[in-house]
Amino acid sequence: MIDRDNLASIARRHRDASAFPLRFGGSSVDFVTWRSSTLDHVVQSIDPDACHVDGVETMEQWDCSSFAGKRLSLRFSNGEVAEALLLLPHQQTPAPALLMLHDHGATFNIGKEKVVPAPPDGPTREAARAWADRFYGGRFPGEEAARRGYVVLSVDALGWSSRCGNGYEAQQALAANLMQFGVSLASVVAMEDIAAAKFLGELPEVDRKRVASFGFSFGGYRAWQVAALSADIAAFCAIGWMGTLDGLMQTGSNQLRGQSAFYMLHPQIAGKLDYPDFAGLAAPKPGYFLSGREDRHFPPAVVEAAFGRLRELWSAGKGMENLKTAIWQGGHEFPIPEQDAALNWLDAALRG
Repeated sequence: MIDRDNLASIARRHRDASAFPLRFGGSSVDFVTWRSSTLDHVVQSIDPDACHVDGVETMEQWDCSSFAGKRLSLRFSNGEVAEALLLLPHQQTPAPALLMLHDHGATFNIGKEKVVPAPPDGPTREAARAWADRFYGGRFPGEEAARRGYVVLSVDALGWSSRCGNGYEAQQALAANLMQFGVSLASVVAMEDIAAAKFLGELPEVDRKRVASFGFSFGGYRAWQVAALSADIAAFCAIGWMGTLDGLMQTGSNQLRGQSAFYMLHPQIAGKLDYPDFAGLAAPKPGYFLSGREDRHFPPAVVEAAFGRLRELWSAGKGMENLKTAIWQGGHEFPIPEQDAALNWLDAALRG
């Protein structure tokens, strides 16, 4: 039987019987050994030829009171080209840095501009301002981070802004076209985020030992994912994206719709590693997870189960003091007080 969410009986049986053979605790090995072997497996499964940035062009520059802005064109070694926004604070360098990862939101004409202010006269300025009002309390989190002295980089993921596709209903075609060649849409995003983190850490203005990832919603997923996969990320803040697979594979969940779910789906490790265990590959790095109690995409019971597993993993990695998990009273948004709390925590983690 197939239900109204297109969840077939066979999928429900897989969901209910998932043993996640790659999860920590499934064998007698210690955490360090598990993390090393599992990380190697995941990276090789996602893409054995991890990409890097092999070219950059400055397309536009502007100046603000506390930082300078640049619009860049990055060329990845996989042949893709993506625009990026870079904010450079007017302070002593090398400085700490944030890889600011934009959300999904089923809105594709803006990407990096959702979290980092575009040039003052840019064509996306009005749409980006409306987005910031809707989800970020009227403030661009990247702008606030730059005011605090962080170098900030945000890059368009495949499907957004400078790389915009054909809308929400075309995501499955995009994913399917890549899968014809054994490439997942999720792996493209993951490897380009890894490449962006390395590029950011190598900038002369950046202290490469103090590079963090930061994001909300799909950006939150990307924040913990790149922290797990990249040695260039020292800490991370992941807002509004964490749950267990069985908890998210329930009636009404976005994970059952296809479309945006393809951006989180790595076929080679699907069913072998639950989301908290995937994120646990980042342990014992400093990590901040936040979810909203009224978030319709991530019910509190599902989040609490995932947070409990995260605490087990960070404890096993002897980094429990580095992990912060919290549930606030709001929904699927990232307002200013919660941004400030996350940035304050990150300040302590990177500058303390």
